Amino acid sequence: MRHTLLSLAALLFSTFLLLLGSGLLGTLLSLKMGLEGLPDPVIGIIMGGFYAGMMLGGVISYRIIRQVGHIRSFAAFAALSCAAIMVHGLTINPWLWFLLRLINGATMMGMFIVIESWLNERAEPGIRGRVFSFYMVISFLGLGLGQFLLNLADVEGLELYLIAGLLFALCLVPIALSRTVHPQAPEGSRTRLRHLARLAPFGVGGCLVAGLVFGAFYALGAVYATNIGLDTAGISLLMGVAVLSGLVLQWPVGHLSDFYDRLNVLTLLLALVALLTLALALLGQTGMVPLLLLAGLFGGVGATIYPVSVAHVTDYVSQHQLVSTSATLIKTYGVGATLGPLLGALFMAVLGPEGLFFFMSVVCAVAATLIAVRRTPAAVAVEDQEPFVAMPRTGSTLISEMDPRTESDEEQVRES
Repeated sequence: MRHTLLSLAALLFSTFLLLLGSGLLGTLLSLKMGLEGLPDPVIGIIMGGFYAGMMLGGVISYRIIRQVGHIRSFAAFAALSCAAIMVHGLTINPWLWFLLRLINGATMMGMFIVIESWLNERAEPGIRGRVFSFYMVISFLGLGLGQFLLNLADVEGLELYLIAGLLFALCLVPIALSRTVHPQAPEGSRTRLRHLARLAPFGVGGCLVAGLVFGAFYALGAVYATNIGLDTAGISLLMGVAVLSGLVLQWPVGHLSDFYDRLNVLTLLLALVALLTLALALLGQTGMVPLLLLAGLFGGVGATIYPVSVAHVTDYVSQHQLVSTSATLIKTYGVGATLGPLLGALFMAVLGPEGLFFFMSVVCAVAATLIAVRRTPAAVAVEDQEPFVAMPRTGSTLISEMDPRTESDEEQVRES
């Protein structure tokens, strides 16, 4: 395990730098547009362009990597990302910024595909779960700590764009200097959304809801914070607490979902997030302490909706379908994350800044109610449920190949 992690240190460090820059850039752009007075729906469309770009990049990047190789592709993706970041700092034009977010999302997906291809190649089945966990922790840390980089310079200046661009450029260095063997060219997983929706509609719906909620929060959280009067330090603290707390409850909630009906656990999580976001909408402006406390609880509980939903769906598929199933659910999350910023912004335009959390509360309350009213008796007994796996919400569909639930199937194949 130690030898493998050392061999993967460069890739994991690149991941950390990449997500550190991405965490800074996303909040910076949202904050900047809010300060410039752009309408909330316009901000929502622009920020949602990032997730639309990621889904587009999932189609295009595979072809590019197969044609020119991993390192050259990563270099091209990183260079395009740096250029897009720099252009953000030169001018504020909604149409241009939407295009830049689209490009940044597509190139980010390409870089994730390269990194995760290498991780998949180097992680042996016996240690895949631990490598997967390291990758998830680094992903949350990068996104969370990136929020605090907002305090390094004035939001109105160019320095923060330069810092974000620098991080994207530096993430190229460990990859470019890597001496590891090129992994196999990636293959895209087939989409079977209709089939999954028939097997486990509420699990698929949970992935969509997670995308709607966190796509809206990541895109508009800084706008909300600006509108309620927080300064840059307060905004970075709010966003950082919400993102980093997403790591805290993954394993406790996952352990709970392994011993109880997973759909009941998912219903409870959705109901809790509905209550927490309602509390944020009503009490978020009463003081910094209740705001941070509620944001931390929201981030911690909300971050478990997606992995519990994935675990519920995987209870209904065979072992050899786990990879393509997880990949399809990642795309479902992406659809929600693309629509969430626009819908959340519409609520804000009508109800004010607290409309962001009213939107999240309505979405989660409706989802929890539908499950409670429309669910049928579980077709999978609790003792037959697949083990829960904590999962990051970023990355390409290749992350599903590192899912340790696939290890038993691979071991059976080797034994036969």
